[in-house]
Amino acid sequence: MKKRFIGLTFFLISILAFCQKTNPELTKYVNFLEKQNVSAKDYVLDLFKKYDIVILCERQHTETTQYDLIYDIVSSPYFEKNVGNIFTEVGSYSNRQNTLNFIKNKFSNDSLKQIKQAEVYRNGFFPNVWYNTNFYDFTGKLNTLNSTLKNKRQINLFTSGSINPSVEERKNEQGMKDYLINNYPKRDSLMASYIIKTFDSLSQNSTRKKALVIMNYRHAFSKSYTKDRNVGDYFFEKYKGRTANVYINYLASLNKFDERDKDKAKMFQGMEQVPIQNGKWDASFKFSGKENVGFNFKDSPFGKDNFDVWQATKTDDKYEDVFTGFVYYLPIEKHINSFGVKNFFINSDLKKIIDDWNLFDKVTKKSEPRVLSKELEESYKKEIETVKTRKYTDLEKFQEIINQWLKY
Repeated sequence: MKKRFIGLTFFLISILAFCQKTNPELTKYVNFLEKQNVSAKDYVLDLFKKYDIVILCERQHTETTQYDLIYDIVSSPYFEKNVGNIFTEVGSYSNRQNTLNFIKNKFSNDSLKQIKQAEVYRNGFFPNVWYNTNFYDFTGKLNTLNSTLKNKRQINLFTSGSINPSVEERKNEQGMKDYLINNYPKRDSLMASYIIKTFDSLSQNSTRKKALVIMNYRHAFSKSYTKDRNVGDYFFEKYKGRTANVYINYLASLNKFDERDKDKAKMFQGMEQVPIQNGKWDASFKFSGKENVGFNFKDSPFGKDNFDVWQATKTDDKYEDVFTGFVYYLPIEKHINSFGVKNFFINSDLKKIIDDWNLFDKVTKKSEPRVLSKELEESYKKEIETVKTRKYTDLEKFQEIINQWLKY
């Protein structure tokens, strides 16, 4: 009798769950999602069967689970054989060859690898204080992967971010001002030129003539909303019909600077954020039980929504006007931000790093100069060489916005 009661209880719960009503505002999204069964990884790989260049729109630079997805893509046999090339915004163009040498080098032991990995990573940014864990780990994984592959199947990683300043430009304020003026206002056009030059050479001289391009936020857009055209815009014009871009689920930025970034240089200040479409998208995926899926924006209800990821200037564009497709890879509560790089300061000149950092900050009017001391050195090593993870600071607020659509 007890077993029958328990069985009946589970049956009734199942019926209630099945009959749960969908908020009418979510119906079109949920109905569409029920028919989508292609994983995020397979969706991106399938795009290469039609396009030569696929641009991924990176989440916040610190978010690390997106690089789990990216590594799954680039370590697949299909990518190794047919694509083989990665271009990134993260990492300086000045340090490209060093990065490429590292991921293709075979080390006699892991200690030597880690030392070189930290050194190459540190020198890929200016000032040398970029210590997000994900890209450091990504280069290490590529090195391990390449050590198992034949030369013709090894993965190429071409870092394409802003060049590092010259020795002359690091000498005084005017030199640093010249560096910033010559590089930051036209950053996208320069990054595009670095990539286009190499990609065209690969198209002529390599058996693998396709590329995955990883760009953050607006740099991945197929349209431009600022004076400096987006990298994606250049590609969609130059390689018309050969380029696709994919938005990885994240958050929408409001046209308002985050107060918590007020002490940062303006170029590094972030915007306040909210869930896309005021939470309707995330609520639809949550209701559908989908955490890993990809699809084209065209002919989907998601593609018809206003492009609210960009709110800095007015636009009537829809998502399908800016992006080819969308991948939903893990809900925001499973996103992880990771900071810290093991051995970051090994074989480094900390005084030079501090001097460069102070000069950069002085020109950008950011903060008081740092004074090198034993205490400061120990503090930086503890902060930067210790890996720490956290969720989004405003996660609770984001979840409240999302869950309002599920209270129906």
